[in-house]
Amino acid sequence: MTTTTPTNYYTVNNPADPHATLMTQIRMQDFLFWEQALPGEDTNIDLAITTLAIATGHSRQRINQLILAFMQLHDLPKLNDLQHELYHLDHQRLIAISNALFGLKLEHLDVVDEHLTNYITPIAPNQNLPSPRAIAKKIEAIRDMLGDPKAGTSTNKKDFRIGDSPEGTTELYASVDPVEGRLINEAVTKHAAESGLSKGEAFTALLLNNLNIKVVINLYTAKDLANAPVWASGIGWLDQTTGHHWLDKATHTQDMDAVIGKHLTSYTPSPAMRAAVEGRDGGCSSPYCTVDATHCDLDHRINHDDGGCTCMDNLCALCRRHHNGKTSKRICYLKDSVTGITITVMEDGTWAVTVPEGPLTPHSAMWAQTVSQYRTAHRQRWAAAAKREAEEAAQQEVNDPPPF
Repeated sequence: MTTTTPTNYYTVNNPADPHATLMTQIRMQDFLFWEQALPGEDTNIDLAITTLAIATGHSRQRINQLILAFMQLHDLPKLNDLQHELYHLDHQRLIAISNALFGLKLEHLDVVDEHLTNYITPIAPNQNLPSPRAIAKKIEAIRDMLGDPKAGTSTNKKDFRIGDSPEGTTELYASVDPVEGRLINEAVTKHAAESGLSKGEAFTALLLNNLNIKVVINLYTAKDLANAPVWASGIGWLDQTTGHHWLDKATHTQDMDAVIGKHLTSYTPSPAMRAAVEGRDGGCSSPYCTVDATHCDLDHRINHDDGGCTCMDNLCALCRRHHNGKTSKRICYLKDSVTGITITVMEDGTWAVTVPEGPLTPHSAMWAQTVSQYRTAHRQRWAAAAKREAEEAAQQEVNDPPPF
């Protein structure tokens, strides 16, 4: 029997890594167990959950989550087929998919299935597998594109609560839109760093003393597409309402295309170049690192002292830990400056490919175009329907006899 190594695969499916190979077999057996253990339509669900809890030792809540996740997967035939081919999705990712799709309209299942399957299909050898959070965020973006947001995620629903804690302090809870949350966090972090206060003290000072702290959040959108989506640094793709709301509040516009080809003589990148690198990389370029690009250093792949230029081709977003690892030669990397795809090699020879999800990449450009097309078509359908409704109402008024 001859086996062939796939051209593109996730690190968790690496056929040359014995640990990955063993874990793939474990995930496969686990997946097939839960698939055959799913209760039938006529089965008492409470009894089924109890029986599985006794057999597996999992909590009833966990088993209920898994049952819903596997049932949801069966409604996504393309993703289900991919899972049976790769067995790459574990419990956390399957549950994240199920939770993110809760309440989805049935007529949107096919489109979600197609886009989600494309997203969770590897496009490079030994590629990082998207995290449960990244998968959930992608589903949010797909649902927003379709005008089918998850219940309870409206940006208009804001809340505030305050209460005493057992430690003798008072706890605050506020629900705001993601950009407001990011602005608050950045302001608190900046004031804490400048003043030497704790973040709690800095927040109190900002709130009670009416301090003026300037923070910047970069918003990215395609200038040549109608109804294009908006990506916010530190957050990701915003829903349509939030994105347009904050675009209207933007105080400065920068053409990223004009920045990408620039070469600076200085060691320190300009704010515009930093924004371009953040928009390409999205986060730390090291494998499975979750640090956002706004909190990363910009590393010169070829050191500036060795002649490396300060330009997009030679800059990479790395968190401080991985930046130090590169400086001490524990890791090294190669990066495609256009796609942002990074190949990282560890000192023991382990390597992996990171595919970025920032807005200034070819994949994100294609996504923005797709969203633009869907939103434009949706508005055209809405306008046509409104026109038909108005014409029918006018015709009905003509046909109705006078009331006298």
